[in-house]
Amino acid sequence: MSRSYFKKPKRSKGISTALQLEKIKEYYPDTEVLKHTDKHLSITLNVKPTALSESYDLKIDFSKNGTGSVAVYVINQKLKIAKNRKTLPHVYDNETQKLCLFTPKKKEWNLRRTLIDYIIPWALEWLDFYEHWLISGEWLGGGHDEYATKND
Repeated sequence: MSRSYFKKPKRSKGISTALQLEKIKEYYPDTEVLKHTDKHLSITLNVKPTALSESYDLKIDFSKNGTGSVAVYVINQKLKIAKNRKTLPHVYDNETQKLCLFTPKKKEWNLRRTLIDYIIPWALEWLDFYEHWLISGEWLGGGHDEYATKND
């Protein structure tokens, strides 16, 4: 028997940045590429969470390091704060408007998943919850900190 019979199978390095970009451009052909390498993809795209929603410009930074880090920001506009609140709900940072879309410890995101099927729909859902929050001041999107129960 050959030694190759005993070799461990190679671990998948996930979906390539080129395929990620190709899939996104199928739905968002006006996507602007800021940076694209084998290990990193940075893009901007314009989205509208619902037919009645405003349009939002998103910046997505995706890096194929480790488990695949991804960050989503609302850019080119300052998100408003609900009347009865002081900060944005469910963000990592109010200034950069970096959205909290998933809990990394729960392993909801990995390199075998596509940005178009997971991250972008999660961002659209976040924006839809945000628009409802602006009206009511109650965050209905859930999450790890249960923002809806606080008066921040």
